[in-house]
Amino acid sequence: MPLSLSAPGTVRALLTSAEAVLFDFNGTLSLDEDLMGRLYAEAALEVCGFELSAEEYRDRFVGLSDPDICAALAGGDDVLSARVLDHLCEGYLREIRRMPRIPAAHVALVRDLVASGTKVAVVTGTLRRLLEPALEDSGLAALLSATVCSDDVERGKPDPEGFLRGAELLGVSAAAMVVVEDSLAGVAAARAAGMPCVLVGPLAADGSAADHSAGVHPLGELAALAV
Repeated sequence: MPLSLSAPGTVRALLTSAEAVLFDFNGTLSLDEDLMGRLYAEAALEVCGFELSAEEYRDRFVGLSDPDICAALAGGDDVLSARVLDHLCEGYLREIRRMPRIPAAHVALVRDLVASGTKVAVVTGTLRRLLEPALEDSGLAALLSATVCSDDVERGKPDPEGFLRGAELLGVSAAAMVVVEDSLAGVAAARAAGMPCVLVGPLAADGSAADHSAGVHPLGELAALAV
């Protein structure tokens, strides 16, 4: 069905009525896709020798796992791919220490969901060595029941493996949980896993995605509503 933005209260009710909520990380809980795009563009130029525009990053790579993006930029060269990944990790950890990218409103939303009895996990295509420092610094680490990173799966989004692994770790059926995503790859993965999906961010705002339960932009709007 075509996307229509839902009232924040409707989306909040969908999340609180679920047994569990699986959040994507980059671009969803963490507002960092601009940073990721910049770091990958730097790596493409400095390591691989070509320019990667913001538009190409958005259209080709948003929602894919970091290992998959690095491999694509390196043209399948394992040595170059490792160098791209090192550039990403060094730059990302440096920048989030300088300017944290997880808004307080997102932390408040997760805290409220957990307080209401909803299990919350993160399922992401990023590496654990990038995810865990951000979660610790924001206070989210203590609230989550599980995390699934690219380290934990063989196939990244749009494959549903990560979401199915999250369901397994939480002990909750796919139909009883809701996914919160910002990318087409993530929406496709949620759909393949048989999970309702809430789309947030720019794609929700411009109506360019389908096959999900609801859309809201931005995610932080939900934090101000009562559980």
